[in-house]
Amino acid sequence: MSVQRQRPGEKSMLGQRVAANISLLQKNEKLWGAALIFLASLFLLGTAPFYPLYLVPLLALLCGAVAYFTRPTFGLILGLLIAFPAVMYQSALFAWLFLLIIVVALFEAFDHWKIISVLMILVTAPFAFGQVPVFGWITILGMVTASLYFGSKKSILIAVPSVLIILLLSSIWVVENNAFMPINLDLYDKIPALSFSRGPVELGRLGAEFSGAVGNFASFQNMGNFFNSIGIVVGNLVTVLVADSGIVQLIGWALVLFIVSYASGKLETRPQLISSLALLILLPFYFVAGLISQTGFSLGFLIAIILSIAVLGITEHFGIRISREAQIQRKDRLKAYGKFGMADIGIGEGESLDDVGNYTDVKDELKESILMPLKKKELAYTYGIKPPSGILLFGPPGTGKTMLMRALARTMKYNFIEVKCSQILSQWYGESEKNLAEVFSNARKTAPTILFFDEIDALGKKRSSAGTDEVTPRVLTTLLQEMDGAVKSKSSVIVIGATNIPNKLDPALLRPGRFDKIIYMHLPDKEGRKKIFQISIGKTPVADDVDFDVLAKKTTRFSGADIKNVAVEAKRLAAKKAASTGRLVPVSMADFLRVISSVKPSTGLAQLDEYEQFRMDFERRTGVEEKKPEKKEITWNDVGGLEKVKKALLEAIEMPLLHEDLMKQYKVKPSKGILLYGPPGTGKTLTAKAASNELNASFQSLSGAELMKRGYLESVNVVRELFNRARENTPAIIFIDEIDTFAPSRGSGGASEITGQLLNEMDGMKETKGVVVIAATNRPQVLDPAIMRPGRFDKIFYIPPPDRDTRRDIFAIHLGDFAKGVDLDKVADITDNFTGADIAAICQEAKMSALRAKIAGEEKQVTTELVEEIIENRSPSVTPELIKAYEMFAASRRGKGRKRKKKGGMSG
Repeated sequence: MSVQRQRPGEKSMLGQRVAANISLLQKNEKLWGAALIFLASLFLLGTAPFYPLYLVPLLALLCGAVAYFTRPTFGLILGLLIAFPAVMYQSALFAWLFLLIIVVALFEAFDHWKIISVLMILVTAPFAFGQVPVFGWITILGMVTASLYFGSKKSILIAVPSVLIILLLSSIWVVENNAFMPINLDLYDKIPALSFSRGPVELGRLGAEFSGAVGNFASFQNMGNFFNSIGIVVGNLVTVLVADSGIVQLIGWALVLFIVSYASGKLETRPQLISSLALLILLPFYFVAGLISQTGFSLGFLIAIILSIAVLGITEHFGIRISREAQIQRKDRLKAYGKFGMADIGIGEGESLDDVGNYTDVKDELKESILMPLKKKELAYTYGIKPPSGILLFGPPGTGKTMLMRALARTMKYNFIEVKCSQILSQWYGESEKNLAEVFSNARKTAPTILFFDEIDALGKKRSSAGTDEVTPRVLTTLLQEMDGAVKSKSSVIVIGATNIPNKLDPALLRPGRFDKIIYMHLPDKEGRKKIFQISIGKTPVADDVDFDVLAKKTTRFSGADIKNVAVEAKRLAAKKAASTGRLVPVSMADFLRVISSVKPSTGLAQLDEYEQFRMDFERRTGVEEKKPEKKEITWNDVGGLEKVKKALLEAIEMPLLHEDLMKQYKVKPSKGILLYGPPGTGKTLTAKAASNELNASFQSLSGAELMKRGYLESVNVVRELFNRARENTPAIIFIDEIDTFAPSRGSGGASEITGQLLNEMDGMKETKGVVVIAATNRPQVLDPAIMRPGRFDKIFYIPPPDRDTRRDIFAIHLGDFAKGVDLDKVADITDNFTGADIAAICQEAKMSALRAKIAGEEKQVTTELVEEIIENRSPSVTPELIKAYEMFAASRRGKGRKRKKKGGMSG
């Protein structure tokens, strides 16, 4: 049998197994319930000695086990039944009072077993096991902890029974209690029949003592004395409250516990620690109580208060949240929505804002726009600021819209109701609208309230696309009315919607006053993807070779959900290896790369274009981060020659923005359109892209071939929307490629509707500054003459194949650092009629040849001879006949009979 040895640096799975079990135990609510039953049974049996001391913990464990494996209620009842013989053994008369407690517990234990168990601990701890001093401090800490857990409404239920029963037992048994609750024992007479003064019984005598206790309990004399004992108990109770300090202590504890629990639900920072400081209010109450009871002020009480505050602060520091006041209040308000089964997504454990990688600006804007007006009343009053009536989040699936809302809900103390469309829509006529109106009505009653409509497109889709569906338009109308009503109402009701198909939404829903903020949840950028990887990995061990920067680069266009899936699958691969080796195996770079190679991004390029168009049309927000200057992919340096075109573009866009007054003074109108024509590959498209980058203009592109696929009627709308989008996002460049495909001469039977729409839009740009249309074509002779008249395309440039100097520049641009070993003048001389695209392909082939040699382990330089060899095997893509046809067209534009002059490789 072979034995696997542990390699250096590898960890055994034993430690991880222990850590996993501890984590599971911390989250195991059944275990904590069993522990509560165990303590309640332990202190109860310790207060009434009967069983041998070593048997008491075992019996308490039995009760806890029953609570764990069955139901906590059964464990509680078992503990009371086991304690009953002990109480009979100590006092047959007191056993009748204890029997009443058992009867009450049987009725209430199924619904309130936690409170009953807590009260058992609080009441019996000060008297348990011969009154051990430390157990009295447990009562004080337990009362505060219980009030934090059960909330302010039940804090009275904790304070009054605990204080009253502890004082009452002290008066009946005439003993001090270890909970530091002062009592004047001189006011009370000790009643032996009700006292607990006997010690525990040996194991062998349990049966005999139990029989004797049952006989005493069931005797007629004992039953006859029961009513007398009731009178004694009532008398002591009156004395405790009237003649002693009981009423002062009750008021003090009831007030302080209410303040502690209520304040913990309102405080933002360290709620448990700060709210527990209210325990100091008890000091003057206990000073007065000491004077009334003639016991003086106990220093031990002060120490117990300080220790309790310290414990609550320490537990909070380590992330243990006891306070549930905010959640209880939210659950109470949530009862108004019980008919619909809706949930407050801010209740319970879950994601925090730190778990949402990226989108820092979105998170800050949401918190400021929602929380600032609600929390900072003075600023809201001074500046008249109100929370937004509605916020719409749109973007690709998996970008974290719903997750962000859940995390945001947990940072707020206001109701954050998730409204699911299935909870609203009904098969009965008119019921859907009624349900929606009722939801808004309840929201106003419990305001401030946030209503979160996930996939809001199901309720707010365009009425024009509803077809035969009669329900959706009616529901949408109700939604619009209710959102308007929510704005006019004094109560703060905020509607947040999320969708990944924003184009389906009705325009009426998108106007300000309904959705004041429309925020694009875009795909994460490189830094965002890196952060999401790190969050998704969490505490899982990773190998030293894992480079999150590389992973971020390889996951372009991945959403947050895609990245999380990659991380999960990579961890699964590592876990599989760990299971086979029995050792802890960290997640390696190879695991990540293996998963990434088999996963595709869930959002397509066409979808991203649609989101970007919607963003430019509708996005409204104020918290946009200032964008860092990005490295421009294409600049003027990438475009060789074409100086006239560059100058014309600068004049068309920059001059109306920078020199508007001078243009009006000289009555100069900016150019509306620039037409570029010439052979394929001469740089028409490259020039347009470089212009948009250099001028920091929005770039709207339209391909004639792509436009014709949509049909005439839809294409007309596309052209209209394109121009509107450009007007709203100035400065803008509209680039129309292959314009000849949809704007040929209208006499030739082309797409006259699209051509007419294009002409109308260009004429409509008279008052629009900073918008220029650049069109490109390889067949200028087929264009409609109306396109090329002044006032539409003011400047028409012929883009010929580059001349010698321009070819030299293009070689230098595309060879980059490799140009040092090449005679650029020589290769420029032998590439006559080669276009820029031809030269780019030659340079690419030369660099690829050097790359192949590098991969093979050789060093190969890019030389003049290598470039010449590639050129010899290629032919220029432009023929003399083609150039002659373009020159004839250029000549016809200048007038018949005029000869074309060559200036700088172009003419206009």
